[in-house]
Amino acid sequence: MHDLDLDLLRCFVTVADDRNFTTAGSRLGRSQSAVSVRIKKLEELIGSQLLLRNNQGVVLTEKGKSLYPRARQILNDSESLLAEMTEPVVSGRLRIGILEYISPHRIPELLSSVQRQLPDADLSFRVGLSQTLLALLKAGELDLALALHDPNSKTSVPIAQDPLVWIESAEKDGSEPDGTRSLCLMQAPCIYRSAALQSLTDARLSHREVLTCSSIQSVRSGVISGLGKSVLGKSCLGEGLRIAQAMQDLGTLPEATLSLHGSDKRKDAIAKTLKGALRDLLA
Repeated sequence: MHDLDLDLLRCFVTVADDRNFTTAGSRLGRSQSAVSVRIKKLEELIGSQLLLRNNQGVVLTEKGKSLYPRARQILNDSESLLAEMTEPVVSGRLRIGILEYISPHRIPELLSSVQRQLPDADLSFRVGLSQTLLALLKAGELDLALALHDPNSKTSVPIAQDPLVWIESAEKDGSEPDGTRSLCLMQAPCIYRSAALQSLTDARLSHREVLTCSSIQSVRSGVISGLGKSVLGKSCLGEGLRIAQAMQDLGTLPEATLSLHGSDKRKDAIAKTLKGALRDLLA
């Protein structure tokens, strides 16, 4: 009797989530070919094809659809068990702010992972912009906040970095006949907005702002629909988006440093938990 290798299941679930072998490989820290080999090994073990590739990307077969929720549950249970056995016990009410800039299309996945790893804590989350979260922390309405790093703050502890990249719709050719760059941007103040405008200024390129948003998810949606390009964290890439390589070649963009803010005594344990949960999102 053969056992199911968790690594094979993790590769399968990641490809099923991303609908793309290359993107899944980036998240897993493996090459596309290495992911393909593991999927093939899982299919041989099960005796049935699980994934199909077509013009739209990757789709699940009927057997794949049947396996997916059970594979996801096995991985979640494994994560919870490991956390229960190895993580420091965090208990009591804990209000955590989470920066919306981090992979906004996968925020529920991040929050679920944190919940599984802290089963003894009474958790509540607030997702928002960095300035909003820090204001709530200062007002005593949050215990800890994952927000942009503040080098002048003694309670700002860096835990991850998210490189900034130019993004565009994966369905559009990206050409702009008149030479003017159409942009979808966050409203000021915003590090992504500042980086985009500074990059174009340095390259002496003209632009027009076709969409101004108060949320990163809205910016993503605007870019996916083809309204324009934008600068966002690399973690914001996903289905419907790609790096705008011609714009990326204009010059090096900065990195967004993510920090855990606050002085709650459980901060070290939460920082460790968030680092693990962010590892896949920021791969």
